[in-house]
Amino acid sequence: MTKLIRSLTRGINVIDAMNRSDTPMSLHEIHQATELDRATLLRILATLEDAGWVHKGIADNRYRMTYQMHELGMKVSIHDALAQIAAPILEQLQSELVWPSDIAVYNGNCMEIVETTRKKTPFVINREIMTAKPDMLQSAIGRVYLAFCPEDERLAILKRLRKLDSKEGEIARKEEQVNQMLEHIQQTGYAERKPGYWDVLADYGGQVSAIAVPVILMDEVQATINLVWLTGACEQKQVDEVFFPRLQLAAQALADELYNNQLY
Repeated sequence: MTKLIRSLTRGINVIDAMNRSDTPMSLHEIHQATELDRATLLRILATLEDAGWVHKGIADNRYRMTYQMHELGMKVSIHDALAQIAAPILEQLQSELVWPSDIAVYNGNCMEIVETTRKKTPFVINREIMTAKPDMLQSAIGRVYLAFCPEDERLAILKRLRKLDSKEGEIARKEEQVNQMLEHIQQTGYAERKPGYWDVLADYGGQVSAIAVPVILMDEVQATINLVWLTGACEQKQVDEVFFPRLQLAAQALADELYNNQLY
């Protein structure tokens, strides 16, 4: 009888457990699913990461299969693939500008953040952002998506928002103001967060400012990327001459990576 390679069998068990899960898994969840001891599991995950089969998220420390695994017929979320592609771009951006960034997509109701560097920055700026659902008309990432998405999609989103009995609906019903805001964003190339938005949810004791740009590929907004900082810490000149150009470069780099990996 041919002797089995136990380490390979364990690695396959880990991949099988991750493929059966509908969401990224924590180390504890993989441990429960595979019944492997944590030391062994960490070595396996490190090996799978090195081989490009598994990716560990920046924001949540959860493990997900990489987009390369999709070619093997594995179940890979497009959002997980986007987070994997964006991670090094976000880390480079944060290393240069210090302030954190988020990558977000439109999920049919609001914006959904799929990756962030907020936990890596020395500044405490709402680090639990992954659980939040930013508004379309108050967040920078939502505003910039609306400004640059196809017109028919924008009109459909705004029509739905106007029916909401909420602050978002109240803003959406001021159609002339919304149109002027979106036209301004189209002209400047970036959107700004509504002053005071989310301050009640913050854990840092101050107001936050943000700008966002679109990640455009195949004439569609594939995602949005922002930069967040404590209000008053930066002047408008720095926003226009440093933050905005650097965000544009990051957005283009992400669009190029999405194209190269056919994730669009």
